[in-house]
Amino acid sequence: MKHQNATIDLETLDTETTAKILSIGVVPFNWGEQVSFEELCNRPSSLYIKIKMSDYDYPHLNFTESQGTREWWEVQGEEARHVLEESNLDVPLLAALAMIKEHLSEHVEPLKKGQGQIFCRGYDFDGGILNHAFSQIEIKTPWSYNRFRCVRTVIDTLAGTRNGYVKEDHPEGFIHHHALHDAAKDTLSMITLEMGRR
Repeated sequence: MKHQNATIDLETLDTETTAKILSIGVVPFNWGEQVSFEELCNRPSSLYIKIKMSDYDYPHLNFTESQGTREWWEVQGEEARHVLEESNLDVPLLAALAMIKEHLSEHVEPLKKGQGQIFCRGYDFDGGILNHAFSQIEIKTPWSYNRFRCVRTVIDTLAGTRNGYVKEDHPEGFIHHHALHDAAKDTLSMITLEMGRR
């Protein structure tokens, strides 16, 4: 059975739409399900991809990084900074975007009006960066027009907050600024708040 929705989180090297993407976390979910942070991170429908940075070096591609974001990463936790280190497991950008497209098709309802939805922390941030990446690599996006929903808006609406966050303890094993963990935590926050309104 396919999930109704998915939360996507990106870690990047810039705050502009043209940002180089370091990693991508995808967490499909359904409203009303009872699930733990650990399960959200580890079930087969969730996906974590770390991007091969040398793929951004081609001169015909328009991707950016900023000194300010680089400096910001340097003061983040050691576990989060793993995303800056090259690994043999890093995935080329073209393959990563193709994987996301296939993964969403397999695990989430069609991303069309009245069906599957994608949630991001700021639809114009993560969503805009993803759309730019798909455009640069010349792959059709797996979502249609206006598919992105904002995690912050959902949380603020349900919790009565104004900053897009819920005051809560971090789940055991949670790594802040790890794309999969951030997507799973946002998913858990939305599901928990929505259940509390029933």
